[in-house]
Amino acid sequence: MKTKLLIFSFLLASIAVMSQVVPNQVDDFQDGTEQNWIIGNPGSAVFPPVNVADAGPTGAGDNMLEYTSVVPPSPPNAGAKMLIFNASQWSGSYTAAGILSINMDVSVLTADLNLRIAFQGPAGTKICTTNAMPVVAGAGWTNISFNIQASDFTIVEVGGGSTIEAVLASVSTMRILSSVTPTWIPEEIDATLRLDNITASTTLSVDTVENQQEFSISPNPATSKLNVFLPNASENAIITVFDVLGKRVYNNELNTLSSTIDVSNWNSGVYLVRVSTDTATHTKRFLKQ
Repeated sequence: MKTKLLIFSFLLASIAVMSQVVPNQVDDFQDGTEQNWIIGNPGSAVFPPVNVADAGPTGAGDNMLEYTSVVPPSPPNAGAKMLIFNASQWSGSYTAAGILSINMDVSVLTADLNLRIAFQGPAGTKICTTNAMPVVAGAGWTNISFNIQASDFTIVEVGGGSTIEAVLASVSTMRILSSVTPTWIPEEIDATLRLDNITASTTLSVDTVENQQEFSISPNPATSKLNVFLPNASENAIITVFDVLGKRVYNNELNTLSSTIDVSNWNSGVYLVRVSTDTATHTKRFLKQ
């Protein structure tokens, strides 16, 4: 009996060790599986996460993970949310492992997404990256990075008075989701997300810091309203919109992180949306339908 108990204890310990996140681990999907990335209610998904061969960033011989969320006629529905999660190899202590960022190759179809990472930790406390990484539909594969420091997260659900630092030291679940604001429950949207080479890095991402200074817009194209999202608060943010002939059609201050512009009376066509702050100026292309 003692021998059986020892063997059982050893197996449990082995499973626990195997499930701990480790530096430089990579989910490249080359084993033909989804590598434990799932959604909460697979039966409700029209297109659940699947491993797709020969469709990764390098083409032939490169597998990737694909998930399509479809909004049904009568929400709510797990398969309508742009969210996948992993409670296996991406659990554990990111602090002890020295993981400073998570990098991944992404490609988006159908609709633009605002990707974030969220973690659940002790007592059910949930945190989400404060700044989203906007990914434009149809733009092909791109590499994005999320810095994994306490200052990069917002608590979206408190449990037992736990802190962001406590969550990063004891992650039970990791989520990749799309939302315009930090959250645990993402938006419902018709979109396809493709992922590859999800990597736990021990270095900070310079690109992430630079990209997080840019604003994002959605939907794009739009017919009536254009939403503008700032990565952080600024007292001197100015938005200016020009048509393709260079004529200014809109100009205003941005006093909040998210703003909505009525574009219903604008002519159909391409516009340039420029946001200027004390530190930088960024411009994005917008299509009014």
